[in-house]
Amino acid sequence: KLIPCEISSEKEKREALDGVNLIIAAGAAGIQFYPESEWKSASSLKLAIDLNAVPPAGLEGIDMMDKAKDIDGILTYGAIGVGGFKMKIHKACLKKLFTRNDLLMDTQSIYQVGQQLLAEK
Repeated sequence: KLIPCEISSEKEKREALDGVNLIIAAGAAGIQFYPESEWKSASSLKLAIDLNAVPPAGLEGIDMMDKAKDIDGILTYGAIGVGGFKMKIHKACLKKLFTRNDLLMDTQSIYQVGQQLLAEK
């Protein structure tokens, strides 16, 4: 279950990390959401993705080129590192949309396309 959140206080910032397995930092250029010590302290975190390709990183310590880099047991991706696979999913979904004129690609179906691509590797 993905839950988007907007953080406007230190309290909300701490609460946003509570119990999460995945964090995706996607915001305005030049904004750092979490210093490395904070996101790494989330005990349930397994995957961290920083989509900001303009310094500073939204998640400090994740380089824009990182691709499946393990940082203290947390798998990390930077904006460029995640981009290649994202584009493969994007192209596969577009190709699939041209097979039928009534096809709708929701989150679940896009996820399945990604899973199929991973299985083909």
